[in-house]
Amino acid sequence: MTELLVVIVVIGVVSSFALASFLTAGKSAKLSGATRTLSTYLEKARVDSVRRHGGASVNLNSATSYTVNIDFGTGSATARTITLPPGTSLQYSLPPATTSIDPATTPLTITYNWRGRAGSRVLITVTDSTTGVGSSTVSVGAVGDVSTDTTVSGPVSTPTPQTTVSTTAGIKSMNY
Repeated sequence: MTELLVVIVVIGVVSSFALASFLTAGKSAKLSGATRTLSTYLEKARVDSVRRHGGASVNLNSATSYTVNIDFGTGSATARTITLPPGTSLQYSLPPATTSIDPATTPLTITYNWRGRAGSRVLITVTDSTTGVGSSTVSVGAVGDVSTDTTVSGPVSTPTPQTTVSTTAGIKSMNY
């Protein structure tokens, strides 16, 4: 009887760890799915701008949703609002600044020109309010490239040389 009780307790402890891990994995999948959907719509807006010679955009106007203005198969740009999963929210920053901006108070429209280039660089952070899951980022570069879970820094400066080398030092003359 004691052995059976010990086995039941061990199974209960292992099951509780498995359940906690399973719930965290589900929340993490929800966050990565929301990030993937956002980056996909940003790429679709870029491609639509190239195809239709501009006009596609993504409007970040809420912390829990965003509006995509692209051709959804109707022949003209149509606005569609995409709502994030419950518990997730988004913020953005304009690199090289690192200050997070709430799109509900300061909306941002990411537009693409006829070459597929964005007007400016934007770093969008999608966050799950559930503890232990974290956040994910979507980066839109000035040339329109979209990447996920990367960081964007300011302009790259040309490094200055550490030593000055004379152009004639160490060169031997050659006699023919």
